[in-house]
Amino acid sequence: MRSFGRFALVLTAVAFISSVSWGSDSVSNRWIVKFRAKSTISKVKFGKPSQIISYLQSELAENIEKTGNRDLFRNTSPLWISNAIAITSNPDEIKRISSMENVESVFPVEYRKWISDEPVTKKSIREVQWGVAKVRANEVWQKFSVDGSGVVVGHLDTGVDGKHPALAGKILKFKDFISSSTEPIDENGHGSHTAGTICGSEGVGVAPGARLVSARIFDNFGGGTEEGILKAMQWVMDPDENPETNDFPRLVSNSWGGDTPNKKLFYDAVQSWVALGMLPVFSAGNSGPKGKVGVPGAFPNTWAIGSTTDKDTLSRFSSIGPSTWEGVTYTKPDVTAPGSEIYSCDMNGKYSYKSGTSMACPHVSGLVAMMLQVNPALTISEIREIVESTVIDIGEKGKDIKFGSGRIDAFACIEKILPQTPVENVVQGYKMSLEIESWLNKDSRVSPLAGPMANYLIERIRLIDDSEFAVLKNLYFNDEAVSEVFKQINSARKFNSLQH
Repeated sequence: MRSFGRFALVLTAVAFISSVSWGSDSVSNRWIVKFRAKSTISKVKFGKPSQIISYLQSELAENIEKTGNRDLFRNTSPLWISNAIAITSNPDEIKRISSMENVESVFPVEYRKWISDEPVTKKSIREVQWGVAKVRANEVWQKFSVDGSGVVVGHLDTGVDGKHPALAGKILKFKDFISSSTEPIDENGHGSHTAGTICGSEGVGVAPGARLVSARIFDNFGGGTEEGILKAMQWVMDPDENPETNDFPRLVSNSWGGDTPNKKLFYDAVQSWVALGMLPVFSAGNSGPKGKVGVPGAFPNTWAIGSTTDKDTLSRFSSIGPSTWEGVTYTKPDVTAPGSEIYSCDMNGKYSYKSGTSMACPHVSGLVAMMLQVNPALTISEIREIVESTVIDIGEKGKDIKFGSGRIDAFACIEKILPQTPVENVVQGYKMSLEIESWLNKDSRVSPLAGPMANYLIERIRLIDDSEFAVLKNLYFNDEAVSEVFKQINSARKFNSLQH
């Protein structure tokens, strides 16, 4: 696998530091060429998800063809997620390319990093971590048997320790955009920490039943290039690299961001995610009350997450809003979650405390995983509306520029969704988990995604009345994908009726 160097936009637990001095280094003779779009993707009608990727790829191919000079576009890498390419070229050629009618902008590929550790006072270790308990995720597990089972979460970070005892068996797919590793690795610790808060066992994760599709996009210093990030952002749209299979995760957890002159590249990339139905969850940034929410979190099409303490006060480092995009002002962050002194996984099988909005972001991602287990049919707008309507409003009344709508409450959120969700939605979610597992986990004899989802489906069906079960049985008893589940439930119901 090709090594793509290092990055520019990342935040470790700390990033988004606008006050520190930083520099950027151009990657020699490497540029990103962004083309003009013929239409905003949100205005294009698609029949099925796979058509979105085909549309993006064909639009880029058409733009290259329109230039009329293929000789200039040698040594290129497609970045169709943003209607762009990365190219190795010289200044004279770049000048010619910049003047082409269908070229919107040209940027040098640069490496940037921001490092600023937040000091943490170590506390005693507890079985369920304070952030997990604060958002009442453990209450959700206990009362509703909901833990994110059957749901795939995208995760872009410094990688992940695939052998960590709290994360082992939870990574369905991994790709390294920094080195040639084919196994899940993390040489920084930030990615393992955020992954642990999403789905780690041992009381560190909000949704321990969820599974990850993870990309390593930052090096051990927490840096990389826009080219590498965009490649990973488009890979997570199609992890098995077959656009005809809908194996994309329903949400992507991004504990990174910053200030880049190339904002449109990332806005368009996020918009491609949204068009496919992938919720972009981003940390708001650690610039404190004098800073602003960093991008991509500042965009209106992303969900920016601020950080709170165990006392439900705003973490001193959490960036505030508002944010402005294309002349319109938006209230940011959108919601807040625990982010101060969070205990979670680290590299090499260890655990550590970290603070940052990077730590708050995966709490929200874990909540969304639990929501999608309960109702896989939820849309991006429905997820955002439900979460923001069930938060604890701890700032100014309503949505404000410090806490957003408020601090998330997983129990109130799931309690609201459950009565409104027909069991048939869960059946469809189980069928999708079987398909995704067949595409991403085809060589394994275990069923880390669909197996736990089957148990949840059985639990949900067990609680419905006979008339509702009869309807579902007629629909699915002979459906090859779910027939075994329905046969088990049917036998159990007959046995119970004989007992009574």
